[in-house]
Amino acid sequence: MWYVIQTLGGEEEHTADMIRKRVPPDYMKECFVPKRERIKKFGGQWNKVEETLFPAYIFVVTDRPEELYQELRQVPRLTKVLGREGQNFYPLDEGEERLVREIGGQAHRAPVSKVEVGEGKQIRVLEGPLKGYVGDVVKVDLHKREALIRIRFMGRETELRLGIEMVGEKRGK
Repeated sequence: MWYVIQTLGGEEEHTADMIRKRVPPDYMKECFVPKRERIKKFGGQWNKVEETLFPAYIFVVTDRPEELYQELRQVPRLTKVLGREGQNFYPLDEGEERLVREIGGQAHRAPVSKVEVGEGKQIRVLEGPLKGYVGDVVKVDLHKREALIRIRFMGRETELRLGIEMVGEKRGK
């Protein structure tokens, strides 16, 4: 099952590395920080960059949550292991796990979605992780080359920013 650990924003990779080094591998199958690709302009050029998809969160996969929880208590820099009332540690539900898997794939990296911009700045997703979430798009920022989607995650509504790349412009007649 997949579990979520909260840490300091900006410290996700460093903390995940610390967990991988300090926790015996038989207590967890995987420890990762989901990323997203984004296109940013610097030096007059558009470049792909990678950013944290869920700031301040680390994901672990284990079928030994109690032992893992005890090991994680020894790792500095963890803010908290997220749990429901009365529990220290709980798994993502099936839908949440599927969402993270669909957006980031096996590598836990959400690639840039290719979009076509139509009349009134309406976008049509041609390919990429946004394809299945068009109805959940709250805002599209063409200048920043990103789309904001609203999803249900860890029991509450959360907004995620996903990168977009404009591959064509569809003009009305």
